[in-house]
Amino acid sequence: MRNKCYLPKSLEEIKNLSDEKLQFYWDIFYAYPLRGRKGKYRPLWYAIQCELSGSKLADKYITRLNRYAANPEKYIQRAKKKRYSLAIGTVISKTYKGKIYHVTVKGESAYEWEGEEYDNLSAIAGKITQGHISGPKFLDCLILCSE
Repeated sequence: MRNKCYLPKSLEEIKNLSDEKLQFYWDIFYAYPLRGRKGKYRPLWYAIQCELSGSKLADKYITRLNRYAANPEKYIQRAKKKRYSLAIGTVISKTYKGKIYHVTVKGESAYEWEGEEYDNLSAIAGKITQGHISGPKFLDCLILCSE
């Protein structure tokens, strides 16, 4: 069991710590050395939050947090990346169980089907099939026209 000591209550408080204090808190939670300040605030903050709430953060998540913290822009771009890019006004056609369905692209995250607007293709595919299915996979489509 760890000895009780004051723990920072916010991420901003951690960012304002001196190098010696940051090293002190790092040594409490991690067995490997602290190399530089950049990218170490979030893993330390998560460890402190877990300690304050009485939960435990698994090492695999620490590894992942360290990876994300080293290059956050790379992972933000990857998370927002879309597999498909359709022009506004594009009409997607899909034949399912003998019926033809038409979906119109209204914007980057706006699609229209049967007069209703949806945020993604998966919502439309789910309505058509009455189940959970990937929209892009289901509507692997024939593009009829593009304005």
